Amino acid sequence: MTDAVSQFYQSYNEDSRFERPSRAVEYLTTLHMIDTWLSQLPPASAILDSGAGSGVYALHYAAQGHSVTAIDITPKHIEQIQAKIVQSKQVLSVQAEIGNAIHLSNYADQSFDMVLCLGPYYHLTSAEDRASCLSESMRVLRLGGILIVAYINKYSIAPMLAVKEQGYMRPSVIEKVLQEGVFYDGEEDSFWTDLYVTSPEQMEQDLLSAQAEIVDHAGADGITHTIDGSIDVMDKDTYNTWINYHFQTCRERSILGLSTHGLIVGRKS
Repeated sequence: MTDAVSQFYQSYNEDSRFERPSRAVEYLTTLHMIDTWLSQLPPASAILDSGAGSGVYALHYAAQGHSVTAIDITPKHIEQIQAKIVQSKQVLSVQAEIGNAIHLSNYADQSFDMVLCLGPYYHLTSAEDRASCLSESMRVLRLGGILIVAYINKYSIAPMLAVKEQGYMRPSVIEKVLQEGVFYDGEEDSFWTDLYVTSPEQMEQDLLSAQAEIVDHAGADGITHTIDGSIDVMDKDTYNTWINYHFQTCRERSILGLSTHGLIVGRKS
């Protein structure tokens, strides 16, 4: 992972990411997936939030009584988490420190019941770094532990560009999306910072190669990103109906294949 990613997030307001109803679908689905598998682990689990951002998941689960270690490459994010811990009215078991998802040498083998990798993977442009991210996550998991990885589905990119960034709807970009999946910050065809996009099928192969047993796989936002304008103006009852529909269908392969963010769950057995 390059300095470009850290620099991007240093100036990005991560706390605002889920404010819009359409973006909150990803957050709610991620909580749904984590809760599903956390319920099968010890009541007070040890969780590594690898690439924790500003702590939205780390603090949520610490407030439920879990012991959370939150790491991120962006100094601002660690400062934000530490400030939120101080401001909290609860006593939270959260350790926040700068760290890199591909190098977890500070943590012993089998240290955690759950590892959340909800941000780093789709910024790892090197196959070696991606393999290291998964192998290190598996190493620090206890037997029976759960790894949840977020990735960006390459088949969602063209619909997104067609709706929001038509200036990037050109053959060179689409070729990169479908064939390479790698974009570097500042390049002519790059529409974000350093980025890796992949397919649900390839993601499953990657987890299997890391010796994980795949136990769940879902689309975090389905087609919500593509129709976000319609989602954002829904009234409360309509929005709740959409969320209910989404939870019931987010594991369908056809919907998973269109979702911008995928969530794949592996168990160490």
